[in-house]
Amino acid sequence: MKLVDKIIAAIEPPLNHNGYDVADVKIVGGKHMILGVDIERLDEAPVTVDDCVAANHLISAILDVEDFIKGSYNLEVSSPGVNRPLKKISDFERFCGKDVKVELFSAINGKRTFFGKLTRIEQNLNDAVVYLKEGCDTVAAEFGVPYNGIKRASVKRF
Repeated sequence: MKLVDKIIAAIEPPLNHNGYDVADVKIVGGKHMILGVDIERLDEAPVTVDDCVAANHLISAILDVEDFIKGSYNLEVSSPGVNRPLKKISDFERFCGKDVKVELFSAINGKRTFFGKLTRIEQNLNDAVVYLKEGCDTVAAEFGVPYNGIKRASVKRF
């Protein structure tokens, strides 16, 4: 299991219990490692500075016990911002109807990046399919991309 996945598994349940969801976790290495955690409120209210402070204290306590990261690092807790990443299937479900940017590992019809409206997500036993309508055209054809084929996706402000 990757370090980011271990961190998410450790911090997500306590954050959920305290009214927050993990939107993203990033580790930026180098001499001064930074662990960035983007949170959202489960009640969908805007994230405040007080929310970031509370989540920071909770995450710090968990990571001190788990000791996943050897050496020193800085923990930065913030909101995901306007281009919120879509990582989990539940993120895609939550943001149906919104404009998104989706980047794929492999090209479809010669393209790896798509901008459009997230219309729905269908889950099956082994994977899920994310459906989009590309561009701003309301009559554009809907097409599906495999969830496991998505390299990166975000809610997009055009």
